[in-house]
Amino acid sequence: MKVRYPLEAFALAMVVFSQNMREALITGILIMLLTTLGLVLDSIFRNMIPKWSRNACIIILMVSLTYSIFQIVLITVLNLKVETTTYILHVFLGILISKHIIYAEDDMDYSRFLFEGAGAYAILLIISIIREFMATGAIYGFKIAESDYFSYGFSEAVMGFLLAGIGIAILNRIYYKDLNVNAVNTDGLITILPVVLVIQPFIIDSISPTVSMVITIAIVLILYISIRRYLIFSRISREIKNLPVELVSVGIIYMILSMF
Repeated sequence: MKVRYPLEAFALAMVVFSQNMREALITGILIMLLTTLGLVLDSIFRNMIPKWSRNACIIILMVSLTYSIFQIVLITVLNLKVETTTYILHVFLGILISKHIIYAEDDMDYSRFLFEGAGAYAILLIISIIREFMATGAIYGFKIAESDYFSYGFSEAVMGFLLAGIGIAILNRIYYKDLNVNAVNTDGLITILPVVLVIQPFIIDSISPTVSMVITIAIVLILYISIRRYLIFSRISREIKNLPVELVSVGIIYMILSMF
């Protein structure tokens, strides 16, 4: 069965765009808006475009729209400062939305799509509230409490991966609990790759930054692929299998490597 909501796009957002509630609120709305727009446009023009060019058209259109609309909303409307790494993540977000549209069911049930998307959006907001509060004691930028137990570590990618894995597992349990373990088709690599490219768990100071980045990315990907090979044959509950456990695994990899 094909997932009705853009699971991989939301998974990426849960990892990197959930450091505070404001960012998560904007990102979730735009993911649903762009996915809905893409599905509607695809249903209108599907029969007018040759099959061989449909995928390329969808990818170019959605990446362009995603990048442009995020820039308009974040920079022009909200007057926020956007880092270069964020631009890269927005491009990958557009690719993940494109992937969902390309493989979406022909007879899309929009009511179910919006229902499941709302659940994913709620999980994204909950994760953002947890991370922002536990890191700074604030929610949506408003200071709620002061404590020595707050830790900036909740803003790091480690917690993003761990909480995203738990969040996706909860959604799988709610929406797809009666399906076979392999019924929900997801690709963990395409979700994890953009994070690995822009956020490395450690830096080697004794060599050039570029070489250090390449080595770090290679180590993370080798460890991830090695673990993924064993996870395929592991006996774990079906809502955790595939993307959720892969996200948690990468979170643990980041946790271990960040100690060096």
